[in-house]
This record gives sequence, structure tokens and C-alpha cells, in this order.
Amino acid sequence: MLQARGIEKQTMKAPAPSSPSSEARPHQGPSGEETSTAFPFSAIVDQDQAKEALILAAINPAVQGILFLGEKGTGKTTMVRSLAGLLPDTRVVELPLGSTEEMILGTVDVERALATGEIRTRPGILSRAHGQILYIDEVNLLADHLVDVILDAAATGQYRLEREGVSALIPARFTLVGSMNPEEGWLRPQLLDRFGLAVHVRALTSVEDRSEVYRRAHAFLRDPQGFVRAHEKAQIQLRSRLEAARGLLPKVEVPDEVAQKCIAAVLELGVATHRAELAALEGAAARAAWHGRDHVEWEDVQEVLPLALLHRLPDTDPGDPTSWDRIDRILQEGAKDRAPHRKETGWFPTPFFRKKKAKRQESSVS
Repeated sequence: MLQARGIEKQTMKAPAPSSPSSEARPHQGPSGEETSTAFPFSAIVDQDQAKEALILAAINPAVQGILFLGEKGTGKTTMVRSLAGLLPDTRVVELPLGSTEEMILGTVDVERALATGEIRTRPGILSRAHGQILYIDEVNLLADHLVDVILDAAATGQYRLEREGVSALIPARFTLVGSMNPEEGWLRPQLLDRFGLAVHVRALTSVEDRSEVYRRAHAFLRDPQGFVRAHEKAQIQLRSRLEAARGLLPKVEVPDEVAQKCIAAVLELGVATHRAELAALEGAAARAAWHGRDHVEWEDVQEVLPLALLHRLPDTDPGDPTSWDRIDRILQEGAKDRAPHRKETGWFPTPFFRKKKAKRQESSVS
């Protein structure tokens, strides 16, 4: 029997922000206008899979981060910012596009050193994200070595700052969420693999759903406080449920047969990285806690495994969206290349797929 990892107690507080730029940006409404009030998580229309992924990461940071894939204007940023409204004393710290290594990690306080002769560090964005939600929009446009540093900190809960002869181990335990538009370029496969779960966030296609998005966005922009009050009961229910799930998580156990069945599915699909089953089982444990159970059932794995495999499948047709039905079909047929192809907009080939496809084409030519 495997014991699910709980949320570690934070014994060290993050340094206080040293500049206005280090704070979370003002919240934005669904249409992009800035407002001091966050859009309620409970008021977001549809996007259930993306919302569930955020909930799982909030319950159990051991899922190692969420990556949203999708075009601009699909509500990714609004969802992330609204998550903070469900977590007490939590804010969203956003990493600005174009951030430098010093901005992210911190630097030596030169002014203090010149004035007093004392060498001290000035905290960076990672330090200020300690105990918070770190959101990186357009993470694929960030330099690879900076993404690597951030992912290391997310995995270990700390990072080492070395500047001007000063070496300090700084706590940085946060819930990581990244988003990207694959049409603008991909992260390297090694970096994609470091995100625990991935979700394709697509624009809503029904007139009814999009009309409801407009109606709620319009109401929020006209009267943010009134809109928040109208959804306060649903928000309170979500907060209470989330708090209960976080408290239950350390008691959640993963039966050996469930873990082995999950790993067998990962291997059958040709996924080599161990991170696939680790993210899937940690996410399944969070889902069990969310549903008030102290043990993981196979249904939990069925719901989470597609999210752990979306960005890791080495040989799959990008026109066939990842879902448990599709994964189950592939396993039952025993041949990935016989899965029916279905063209759908908004689905992008991953680097894993492109690399595998290129190899198949080379072998067919020879």
C-alpha cells in the first residue's frame, strides 16, 4: 500500500517583497480589463477538465505543476487568477515575460553592501512565490535554462542563489501553473516532462456557452463586488471542500493493485519517463481526497492518467484528443497505430509525436 504525499508544513516564511514589481499583478476580468477583484472560480463557464487540474494541484503540490495548452483568449489566465480566491492567504505571483535570471532568483543588495558593508541577498520572484501560486504565461517563450531553474525549485521546494561570493539556500515551495500556445513554439521534451499534468484548453464552440461567458463577463465588469457576492455561497462551498481535501490527503492510500495497473498502462503506451505514473498517482490521490475518500480507486486513475500522458505520449495522432476512452482503446487493441484518426481543431502535435513521426518517415524511405 502506497501512502500519498501530503502538503509539507512551511517552516520558513518567504521574504517580504522588495519592490512593487514583485507583487502579483491586478486581477483581470474575462475580457482582459484590470480590476482589483478576482473573478470567482465558481463562475467560470465549462472548462471542467482545466478547473479540476487546478484543484488537484492545489490539494496536492506533489503533482508537480499544471501546463495549459491552447490559443489566447480561452480563459487560461482568468482560471489561474481565480484559484487564489479559494485558498486562504494565497495570491498569484506572475512571472513577467522577459524576466531575467536576477529577477527570478534574486541578487545581492548592492545598496546595502555599499552603505553598511554587509552582504545580503535581495529576494527574487521565486522567493516571493513561496507559499503562493506561481503563474508563467507563455512559458514556451521563456529561456530554457530559466524554465529549468523554476521547475527544479517547484520539485524541491527550494533553490540555491549564488552571487558575488554569497551562497544561500532559499525556500520556494509554490503551486506552479504554466500556459502556452503551441503554435508559437514548444518547450523541449525534457522540460515538458517536468510538468506533472497538462490540459488542452479550447475555446467554447456552442452559442449558448459563449453567450453565458459574455453575460457573466459583462456583469462582472459592471459590478465586480456585486458579482462576487452573487457567487459567494458557491465559493464558500468550494473553499470548505478544498480545505477538507487538503486535510484528508495525508491519509489517502494508493492500493498496490491500482498503482501497478496504472504503471502497466503507462508502459503499454510506450511512455518511458517515471514522472508519468508519479503525476498520475499523486493526482489520483488528490482526486480521492476531493471526493472524501481515504483510498484511491481505479476511477481516479482513469480521470487523471490522460492529463499525465497528454504531453508525454511518444507515438500518437495529434488529431485524436487524449481521453481515457482513447487510452483504453489503444490498450485493448494492443496497437497504437490502429487507433482511429479524428481531426479536431485546437489539437497540436507534441515534440514527442513529431520526433517519432520523423523516424517512421525515415525508415519508410530507406
